[in-house]
Amino acid sequence: MFKLYRKFKGLLFLSYRVSWESLSLILNSSCVRLTLIVYLFLLPFKVYFCFSENISFSEVSKDVGIDFQHYNGVSDEKRLPETDGSGGAFFDYDGDGDLDLYLVNSGDLLKGRSGYWDKLYENIEIGQRFEDVSENAGIRGRDYGMGVVVADHDNDGDSDIYLTNWGLDQFYVNQGNGKFVDKTEESGFDNNEWGSSASFFDSDNDGDLDLFVVNYVDFKIQNHPWCGHKALGLRFYCDPRQHNPVRYLLYINDGNGIFAERGEELGIVRPGNGLGLACWDYDQDGDQDVYVANDMEANFLYVNDGKGKFSEDGLFVGVAMSADGLAQAGMGVDTADYDNDGDIDLIVTNYQLENNALYRNEGSVFSEVSFSAGIGESSLNYLGFGTLFLDYDNNGWTDLFVVNGHVHDNIEDYDQLVTYAQRPQLFRNVNGKFTERAARDSDALSGKLVGRGALCADYDSDGDIDLAVTSSGRRFTLFRNDGGNENNWLSVSLKGTQSNRDAVGALVEVWTDNFRQIQQVKAGSGYQSSNPKQLHFGLEKNMVVDSLRVFWPSGKLQVLQDLQSNISVVVVEE
Repeated sequence: MFKLYRKFKGLLFLSYRVSWESLSLILNSSCVRLTLIVYLFLLPFKVYFCFSENISFSEVSKDVGIDFQHYNGVSDEKRLPETDGSGGAFFDYDGDGDLDLYLVNSGDLLKGRSGYWDKLYENIEIGQRFEDVSENAGIRGRDYGMGVVVADHDNDGDSDIYLTNWGLDQFYVNQGNGKFVDKTEESGFDNNEWGSSASFFDSDNDGDLDLFVVNYVDFKIQNHPWCGHKALGLRFYCDPRQHNPVRYLLYINDGNGIFAERGEELGIVRPGNGLGLACWDYDQDGDQDVYVANDMEANFLYVNDGKGKFSEDGLFVGVAMSADGLAQAGMGVDTADYDNDGDIDLIVTNYQLENNALYRNEGSVFSEVSFSAGIGESSLNYLGFGTLFLDYDNNGWTDLFVVNGHVHDNIEDYDQLVTYAQRPQLFRNVNGKFTERAARDSDALSGKLVGRGALCADYDSDGDIDLAVTSSGRRFTLFRNDGGNENNWLSVSLKGTQSNRDAVGALVEVWTDNFRQIQQVKAGSGYQSSNPKQLHFGLEKNMVVDSLRVFWPSGKLQVLQDLQSNISVVVVEE
């Protein structure tokens, strides 16, 4: 996170980039005048194209009954965990077919929760109203809350919840009757470090879900240093280098819902300052790999050997650092095939004046293409946290959502160019190139938030993807999509039989009129958050899906043909 010393270096690098690209255009073009004429002719059409989109978002949290206020126990002591949380999850907790919402609260580092509990909101009347059912469900959190991940760990047909904390992580098992039971110790979980993000995945392809947990730093109240500018009388939150890094954890499921931590044995050995996490099959060799976004040090890519053992190859594969070879302050992570070329790419959000890093998958290695793809320059003035790939306009191209917010609540006292609250950014994808949507006053996304977790789901089942943001020390915000369903769509839910029941790791391929899209099922995304496992495909104006192909983790291939658009499909592994 905290890289103020790179501020001027980042500006010089940007200046260099712009100057060199301009000079290259002049030197390499023999038709400069013609280029300018064509550009000036096309400019009005470009402007019209960028601003003609009529899709907008409305903030509807209170309208639908969600009035959640995050409490972080902020103090003059500037204790580091106060600024990093927290996340949330959309999932169907009661199996009634619509998406409910879980929001993590934090509390006070010294006083505990003090009544600031997590909240579970049940979706009533298909998104028209949410009702707080936390007390009845028996699920409210315990220690200082950070993240949440949701999955069916025991393949019994309902969703269980793992919570990361500063303190002991917590595991709630769904009883199938709307109630949860805390089975942390009974299930073998014992992480008492500062847990940040977590993800369920089948590391060894044995049909049940294992768990990867990213820890941040070794922060204790007694080892909390003073950081700031004494001459100005300003105290800041310390950067992670003031604390020791910690090891990440890999819990292996024995098939009966009991976990054992075996990270070191399986190759998860390097300590780091981890915040973001993604598990996906980057090389499409049939097993799940693990990517960790580290804060102020190189990121890790743990490559799976197919037997559940891992080697760290981030530098070799090209996803450890920025394009100019610098370790950045990684926060949130997500994966998707943004350029529709058949492999899955990677996005990592970073600190202010460090561009968010878009890594394009070249098959076996990655290229950092942030600036050429259209998100590099736009991200320099923001501090990114949660991020998600999604198709908000259903045009068949995966768009990008980034949640922003500073970590220093007093940043405006010493830097007039930076704000604590920052607006989120939504980038529209057209043929693999991103353009940031113009912030309109009538659009709720133009408001500033202290963003942390990014969520997306079709919570109202109207055929387009809605957005949500968790904010540090502020209200939760739900943004209803008011127009993405003008195009056609297809929703796909998978149920594994030989594979894990949630089908985490399954790859789905959709063909429409010789146009291919792929998506992979995952459990844990964005930043400290968990989004639905249903896959949503935008179809533009296509009325029929020519074929839907499911590549199950078990190795099976299942094909469905000639599906109608604008429907939800459930595919059971045969």
